[in-house]
Order: sequence, then structure tokens, then C-alpha cells
Amino acid sequence: MGTMSTIERLPLTRQRIAEAALLLGDDEGLDKLSMRKVGASLGVEAMSLYNHVGNKDDLLDAVGDLLYSDVLSRYEQNPDADWKDNARALVFAFWDVAMEHPNVVAIILDRPIPSVTKMLFLQQCYEVFVSAGFPVNEAALAFNTVAGWMTGVVRSELTLMRALFEQGASFAKDDVPEEFHGVLDFMECCNAWTPVERVEAGFNTLLAGFEQELAAKGWK
Repeated sequence: MGTMSTIERLPLTRQRIAEAALLLGDDEGLDKLSMRKVGASLGVEAMSLYNHVGNKDDLLDAVGDLLYSDVLSRYEQNPDADWKDNARALVFAFWDVAMEHPNVVAIILDRPIPSVTKMLFLQQCYEVFVSAGFPVNEAALAFNTVAGWMTGVVRSELTLMRALFEQGASFAKDDVPEEFHGVLDFMECCNAWTPVERVEAGFNTLLAGFEQELAAKGWK
């Protein structure tokens, strides 16, 4: 009689299913993710998954929960630190998770995740901006600004900036008309900065604007 594998011996849980789906999504992308493939990776029939996840949408929500939990595990609010340091730490916790999972990052960029985990994430965002001195209405606007910027910068780094890097390596000034030489210099400068340096610069610009607003309105 053959021995049962470790995976088969472990009971199915929503957590294990989400972890298996995340691994598959990382490898193949969300478009190719299916209940059948997740079940096969766990050594069970797809129907067994429905005791823990209702459908593929619910499966994606479970993966989103996992990703947000990862963000929270990387961030620890320091009550003694300047609010900007906590804000930066939270932004880079999100950024690191997004960059580690480019094939599934759309889950945390596009999908609302109605869960306690996301509420905990939003609570951390709320506490950062309120601790800065923003009234709650303005704290919401500040959060929306950062969230919109972060969504855009993640997409930019995974698409536009990668394309610029690849194209920049394929052009030489001798191959293009002189009027485009300035564009090639610009592309080279874009590629000279690392993704982390670009994110840091962008976020510092946002922080400077927030600080100016806090001071101008006497909230700080």
C-alpha cells in the first residue's frame, strides 16, 4: 500500500486553498487559474474545494485576503515615529507584496475585498493620516490620493517602465533621426533609476504636498 503524501494528509482549509491558488497564479497568471487546477495541486477533486470557497470569485477574494495579510505582516506601526515614516513603511509593505506577485497583483489593485483583513489594512491607512493631523474627511482624500498613485505606479513599473527599459536597450543614436536624440537621452535617464528609487521619489513628492497642506491649514 502506497503512503499518502503530506499534502493529501492535511485537511483542506480556505487558507490552504488560497495558498495553492496564489502559487498557481504566480506561475500562470489569473486568466489560467481554475478550481480544477487548484484542486489538482492539492491532490483533490475540484468539487472538494466548494466546501471552503463558493466559486472562482470567492477563490480570488481568498487570495486577496492572503495578499493583504502579507502586507500587514510586513508593517508594524511605530507610535513614536514621525507619521511620514509610518506612511512610507506601509507604502513599501504594499509595494513589496505587489512586486513579488506581478501575475496576480490585479487582485489587490482592482478587486474590492470585503473582509476583516482589508478592514485592518484600511485601519492602518486611516491611523497614519489621522496621526499626521488630517481631519477624517481630509484623511480620506489623502488616502485616495496615495491609493491612486500607488495603483498607477505599480502598473507603470510592470508595463511602461519595463517596456522603456527593453526599448532603450535596443536603440542607438545612430539609428534614429537627430531630433529624437533628446528622447533617447530621456529614456536613458528613466532607466537610470531603479524601480524602488522611482517609487521613493514619487512618494516623497506626495509627502511634501501633504506636509504643506497640513501647515497651511494649521492642522499640524
